[in-house]
Amino acid sequence: MSMSVGIRRILVRHLADRDMPPAKIASELGISRETVRRDLHSSRHTRALVLDLDEALSGALAVLRSVHGVPDTLGQNVAAARAAIRATADAVTDARTPVRRPVTPPAVARHDGA
Repeated sequence: MSMSVGIRRILVRHLADRDMPPAKIASELGISRETVRRDLHSSRHTRALVLDLDEALSGALAVLRSVHGVPDTLGQNVAAARAAIRATADAVTDARTPVRRPVTPPAVARHDGA
């Protein structure tokens, strides 16, 4: 089975989180137990978010990809999801940031009759 290192690490972590022993993970994925050990060690230092692409999420990703006219690939879906999460977080941050208005000095009353 040929897969990227990132995908393999996600799969190894997913199977380990479901109490599958390293030897079984290695056998299941066609990799060595040493690779499983390294992947588990590496995944402790990285964070991954795994989303099931149900129909609603697939549709939402299709809309996001259509903005740039990109294909339906794992990489493009990840890029679209990352951009949408960042844009949403930026909008929330902007909404929470108070608007600073310049301070206008109070009008000074003139005593010269003008």
